[in-house]
Amino acid sequence: MTDANAVLGRVDPDWFAGGHMTLDITAARAAMGDLAAELALDPVALAGGICDVANAKMAQAIRTLTVEHGREPREFTLLAFGGAGPMHAVEIARELGVEEVVVPLFPGAFSAWGMLGTAVRRDLTRQFFTPGHALDSPAMASALAGLEAQGLAALDEQGVPAERRAVEHAVDMRYEGQDYTLTVPLTGAAEPLTDGFHATVSARFAAQHERRYGHATPQAPIEFVTLRTTALGAPPVQETRPYAPEADDAPRAGGTKPVVFGGETYETPVLRREHLPVGEQFPGPAIVVEATSTTVVPPDALVTVDMNGFLVIKLGGAA
Repeated sequence: MTDANAVLGRVDPDWFAGGHMTLDITAARAAMGDLAAELALDPVALAGGICDVANAKMAQAIRTLTVEHGREPREFTLLAFGGAGPMHAVEIARELGVEEVVVPLFPGAFSAWGMLGTAVRRDLTRQFFTPGHALDSPAMASALAGLEAQGLAALDEQGVPAERRAVEHAVDMRYEGQDYTLTVPLTGAAEPLTDGFHATVSARFAAQHERRYGHATPQAPIEFVTLRTTALGAPPVQETRPYAPEADDAPRAGGTKPVVFGGETYETPVLRREHLPVGEQFPGPAIVVEATSTTVVPPDALVTVDMNGFLVIKLGGAA
């Protein structure tokens, strides 16, 4: 994919990965030329086809998570991150009929930033198979308390202070005779000891079954299968700084270069993202380079830099 994008002019070979790596465009063109000769294709057309196939495959993966679950992609904004995500996001959005793409700051490090803000987590389970009518509530509460103690001990071993710890409990349930279960949340380890627990948790299960499968049988006998406890350690609060572009250079200091879009070559500006001010607006085609990624903006798109420094890309040709 990098070779194909390089042949199409969509990466800056001298400032790839923020200038920490250079690309051998001559070698990429030679490799693409060899393959194109075998397939009796033009090398640039082959590179475009490679990108088209990749974009179609990625769009189909998104359809699997949206259309096949009753969600319409056109109602969403596509968030593009990762090193390569912003290179392909606009074309993927067009495949899906999505009209807006957002590229956050430092997209290539977006997942790493997310990991820094994610809770430390320890999941524990214990088999607790019993028919609903035979439930031993004290035994369930005791088992949940034991799982909670294990989870808190695990957080203690990882140095999570007590004020940043939390515990969640749930139980896997099913109707008698079913092969599958649903995980039903509990309010705490002691909830099984409360009056009317069986009726309460059965109603909770029925409501969840209705949401998931479109039907429920509230009067049918249920079974408890597995107890689940999750111990969570909240991370320290991350202080973020307001977006402030660097002012020691012009946004368009990268000059222009020929870039291929839809089989046609456009003289395209190369912009340094760290110099783009809030409110900056520019039409495609454009290539926006930064240390962790490259954003490819085709001719029929409009980019605006919002107050957070995010690139908001509006598509003019969304289906």
